Amino acid sequence: MALAQTVDKILLAAAKLKKAGGNEANTKALLIEPMLAALGWDTTDVDQVEREYRVYDGTALDYALKTEGELRLFVEAKAVGKQLGDKAFISQTVNYANNEGVIWCVLTNGLAYRVYKTNEPVAMEEKLLFEVDITEAADSSPTEVAQALELLGRGALAEGRLEAWGERVFTDQRVRDTLVRLAVKPPAELTAMLEKALGKPEVPAARLHESLGRIFDVESPSTTPNATPGATRKKPPEAPKSGGKEFSLDHHLNGKPAAMVDLFEQIDEFARGLGADVSRRIRKFYVGFFVGKRSFCTVEIQRQRVTVYLSLDPTKAAPWNDGAMRDVRTIGHYGMGDTEYSLSTPAQLDEVKALIKRAYNEKR
Repeated sequence: MALAQTVDKILLAAAKLKKAGGNEANTKALLIEPMLAALGWDTTDVDQVEREYRVYDGTALDYALKTEGELRLFVEAKAVGKQLGDKAFISQTVNYANNEGVIWCVLTNGLAYRVYKTNEPVAMEEKLLFEVDITEAADSSPTEVAQALELLGRGALAEGRLEAWGERVFTDQRVRDTLVRLAVKPPAELTAMLEKALGKPEVPAARLHESLGRIFDVESPSTTPNATPGATRKKPPEAPKSGGKEFSLDHHLNGKPAAMVDLFEQIDEFARGLGADVSRRIRKFYVGFFVGKRSFCTVEIQRQRVTVYLSLDPTKAAPWNDGAMRDVRTIGHYGMGDTEYSLSTPAQLDEVKALIKRAYNEKR
């Protein structure tokens, strides 16, 4: 059965299970194991799927998934009605995997799947790479949900696709955070290197520090001498003619899975790099990109996707991707733009960037 069809079948089963007060055993049998099978895992083969896997303290983990005899992914199940944001559930799942040397683990209630990278040197909740809630298939599409879940498939694990994406996302985030910290309070060595590389005419150290602050969206100590250094993005200057209150990027990025932050960062860098005439405005519900007073795209960062609203006529936005795009001329939304693009995987970046560039060119 195709993965998208399995999503539909599981949604029907979950509705019945909730009415019956579904417990963990039924959640595993009726929701989780059909999903594992659709993802290419043979739940009847102990060399692929081992149930009740004993971990370091003798506790049983629900599923240990293997490829070529190697542990690749732990799956901890909760009953269909349980909320996965419980810190005890997250710590339990991540610690089980980390103590066994398994880098990837999933916490699921049969409807939502949260994927964690266990060995990242960050707070427990920040180890979350991405999450998928299949109940959103009704509002988006089973195909979009299926594409996100495919990274948990046996083939994807064997090919290293999940590892490649996760390593890039978390490494890039650590590098960004480090650069931000350096920009907040540049060490003398960095300042000297930049002064030498810049050459003539010389740039005074204070101006150099201010420039670093602008580039990395952080407050420069030279402009805020009493500020406490840290990796905090600055609040952009008020745009007096644009209307509306400005917010910081943290307002949109805090608490979001690392993969969604990474996707936004790539869109943000691309959109702002299209030309010197591009400005960014950070509002309560979206981040907007403008040419003068004209918006060419706005972005909402959500937990499972980055939604891009493009100032493109949906009847002329080609090529059209039914799995990711919607005509929202008659659908209420916070951002500005008549064409919606739902971005959830890095494979979509080239397509959405091409559409953003087209929207920008049309507004110039």
